[in-house]
Amino acid sequence: MAITIERNEKGIQITIPSTINPIELQHALSYFKFIDIVDRSKATQEDINHLAKSVKSAMSKEIIEKLKQLEEFKDL
Repeated sequence: MAITIERNEKGIQITIPSTINPIELQHALSYFKFIDIVDRSKATQEDINHLAKSVKSAMSKEIIEKLKQLEEFKDL
């Protein structure tokens, strides 16, 4: 069974095979939820930068050094 996408008056319907990995499906659904939240957000880039700076400064140096060892966080 292929993945099908249909738009109707209530929204968009996506049909997927029942053989899909449930964990991967949950990741995809979480991403769609994230996109929806971001689209409705009234935060400005300045707000986001301020929040990121606050969170980063609150982290202990030890945690930051551990995270820097990971590829995703090398630019902390």
